[in-house]
Amino acid sequence: MASKADPGRASSPLLIGPLVVIAVLVVLIALWPQDLIGASLGDFLLVTLFLGGAAAWRTGKAVAQGWAPFLQLVFYCLLLAGAVRFCHFALFEDELLSLEPFAVEFVLLTSIATLGFRAHRKRQMTVQYGWMYEPAGKLAWRPKTFG
Repeated sequence: MASKADPGRASSPLLIGPLVVIAVLVVLIALWPQDLIGASLGDFLLVTLFLGGAAAWRTGKAVAQGWAPFLQLVFYCLLLAGAVRFCHFALFEDELLSLEPFAVEFVLLTSIATLGFRAHRKRQMTVQYGWMYEPAGKLAWRPKTFG
């Protein structure tokens, strides 16, 4: 049985947290789209979700691959959110220094990057330490049981 300190468990904050945050953001954006995203929905989907989200996923995987601490991932997502905000400004004449859209982009990109981090860390733990851990779902692992 996995203990609460087991980072690979399916109820880990690094797995549940990003999923809850993404669900809450979807609801909030559906209720107040113009206030939270600052751009049209199409611009938001293209730049923030598809381009920024793909970059965030790869950033999470890269940080995990280098066995870097999670705080480094948060710093990279801060930079990535700034780059996404600049793309909105340069391509669609959106406000560059707008707090609400930047915060939404940062939280969304950090959540996506965390899931990418988690996916790669699960692979690392089950492949590199296959004698000790086994997969427990798409983004979780558990200690192997012998006997």
